[in-house]
Order: sequence, then structure tokens, then C-alpha cells
Amino acid sequence: MSGSTPNTPMDFWYNLPYESRQKVYNWMLNLILSIGLVIVLFPIYWMLATSFIPPTELFSVPNPLVPTNPTLESYIAVLDTDVLLWYRNTVIFAGGVVTLTTVAATLGGYGLARLDIPYKKTFARVILFGYMFPPILLSIPMFIFWRQIGIINSLPGVILAQTATTLPFSLWLMWQFFQTVPYSYEESSRVIGCSRFQAFYEIALPLAKPGMIAVAIFSFAIAWGAYTIPSILLTNSSNWVLTLGLYSFTQAESVLWGQIMAASTMLVLPTFAFVYYLQKYILRGFQATRI
Repeated sequence: MSGSTPNTPMDFWYNLPYESRQKVYNWMLNLILSIGLVIVLFPIYWMLATSFIPPTELFSVPNPLVPTNPTLESYIAVLDTDVLLWYRNTVIFAGGVVTLTTVAATLGGYGLARLDIPYKKTFARVILFGYMFPPILLSIPMFIFWRQIGIINSLPGVILAQTATTLPFSLWLMWQFFQTVPYSYEESSRVIGCSRFQAFYEIALPLAKPGMIAVAIFSFAIAWGAYTIPSILLTNSSNWVLTLGLYSFTQAESVLWGQIMAASTMLVLPTFAFVYYLQKYILRGFQATRI
């Protein structure tokens, strides 16, 4: 009967005005996203909070969510180690990987997109297939080869090794990105007398900036938290990166959790700041390549 009271929740739902249903949808979506955000960020908060808890209170029951007696004792103890040296090595290591990966991926992606290379699509897919192998499978052959050519236990050697793991996907990404840049722009510049390099440098390269930044962020995130390859290629503690230095806080009979959390905070926060500042570029780069 028309005008009768809805008998089921679904009847009640579909009889609501569109604006009311949209508000409920938005409220539920915001609630789900908020819960997901809390789940993702809680370990980061717990790491940060634990780094300020005095070592004598780390295992107190109940363990407070907010430090009641915050202290910098763990950070002071960390700074008494070689953490600043490891931090410098990490910056050099990540910066080198980002630079090499971005330059090589940009030049290679442009060549695949613009040059008439036989079987280039097959070649690009084979390169991407190389990204599927875990780093542990590549690290042992790299160790043998790197030792033979004399670059084992050095930052340049580990930079080259880590670049080999970030380059396949980055090259494929830039190849996809350059295909979204209209070639007519470069053809127009060639008509007025520009060389191919000038057309690349003055036309294609500025338009490819979002893709290059996406590659830089991707390679930075991989290199900054890399452990497998540095742990195999770097044996001298003076060349360690910070991910390797974290294990020095694990002793035979105990684990210095406060110092581990303090060093982990120093490792994680730059990544958050870097990605947060450039997030719009990486989203634009992935959207342009239909990822």
C-alpha cells in the first residue's frame, strides 16, 4: 500500500531523501578511513612514545599510552654511538640511489618511448620482470661480482647494487609516462631547428617532472629502508647505514628497546616528511601512467 510505513530497514533506507543517504555514506566513509588511519599510525605513535619512556619503565604494567615521565635518555644514549655516522651514510646511500635511478630511468624511458628500437615493448616487459625477483636472490651474485672488481664494503658499491633493484620498475614507469607526453611538441621544436637533445631537455624533460619525482620518491623509500643488500655488501661498521646500525642495540642478554625506538624514530621521520611534501607529485605521476 502506498504511504504505508516501511517494514524493513532497506525500505526505510530507500525512502530516505538522497541528501540524507549521501550524508550517511560520507559519515560511514569518514569513519572507516579514520579507523584505518588509526591502525596505520598507531605503530608509529607507539615507537615515538616508547623512545621517550625511561628505560626503567619500559616494561611496567600497565604500560601507559602517553609517557608520564618523558625523557631524552634513549636519544642521548643513541647519540653516544656511531648513529650520526650511520645517518650520514644513509643520506649518501639514499641520495646516490635516487640520483642514479632517476637519471637512468629518465634517459632509458625516453629512449624506449621515442626511439625506434626493435622489440622494445618486449624489452620493457623483461626489465619489469626483473623487478619481481627479491633482493636476496640478487645479493649473493652481486657480492661475488663486487668482490672481484674491488668495490665490496663501500658506499659506491652498495649504491650501484641497490640501484639495480629500483631501476627496473622506475624505467618502466618513465617509459609509460613519456608515452603520455605528446610527441608533436618535440616535432614542432625540431622544425624550428632544435636538435633531439634540445627537444628532450627543453620540451620533454619539464613535462616529465611529475614522473621523475614519482621515481625519486619510490627509489628513496626503497633505499632509505633497505636492509638486505647493505647487510651483505657492507661488513665494516664505519660504512653501515642506519638500518644496519639498529641491530647494534641488540645485545646478547637484552634488547635496548628505548634506543632502538629512538634510532627508528630518527630513521622514519625524514621519510614521512619527504613523502608528505612531494605526495601530490607521486600521485600525479602514477595517475598519468594509469597505475
